[in-house]
Amino acid sequence: VKRKNMRRSRLVCVGFAFLSLLCLAHVSMAEESSEVATEGEEEKKSSVKVLDTGNFEHLTQSASGATTGDWFVEFYAPWCGHCKSLEPIWEEVAEKMLENRQSGERSAIIAKVDATRCKYLASRFGIAGFPTLILFSQGKQYQYSGERTAEKLLEFAMGGFKEAKGIPVMKGDKERNQIEKLQHLWDVTFQHDMIQIWKLHKAAFFFFVIASFLIGVFVGRLTVSSKTAAQSSKKNN
Repeated sequence: VKRKNMRRSRLVCVGFAFLSLLCLAHVSMAEESSEVATEGEEEKKSSVKVLDTGNFEHLTQSASGATTGDWFVEFYAPWCGHCKSLEPIWEEVAEKMLENRQSGERSAIIAKVDATRCKYLASRFGIAGFPTLILFSQGKQYQYSGERTAEKLLEFAMGGFKEAKGIPVMKGDKERNQIEKLQHLWDVTFQHDMIQIWKLHKAAFFFFVIASFLIGVFVGRLTVSSKTAAQSSKKNN
């Protein structure tokens, strides 16, 4: 009898433990599904487009100046206090712009880029502080430097940017053609070095210019001589 009672007690304990594990698993799954649903709802509610290195140029067409519309982009850092303060204001601006587009009015698309993750874009646009706000329109970029209030940001996005000084949209290596790459190489390396040499040692600058000229003349003559020799050999044959 004692053995039977002990077996029954063991079975009850095992059963109770099994039921407890099932309850814990069910609660855990419910919490996870609730978190996923909440995140999905937050993403759906946001009117701010998320851009990164992979989709930036495809969506904005900023370098080509194609007619995908104007884009007002915030370059931010997750740890930046000013960026966190701007977040609800930026969302408000995005919602207003979305309402305007839905009613048929031409309005800028509001977006954001995590500059700490998208280092290529941060380097391309020379992002040095956070948040940096740039509006892209028809092949030009306009940097916002006013008050970070919804009213002022909306005013800028809805045409106020045209009063600011715009510059051609900056391009990275991925957006430049071969000629533009050579021009960029000249601007950032050779030309910069020549300016530094001129400032530090003018005699060295003139020496370099004369040496470059003589080398150019020498290479040019060699090229002409080789072409002449090739044409002569063709005539003889």
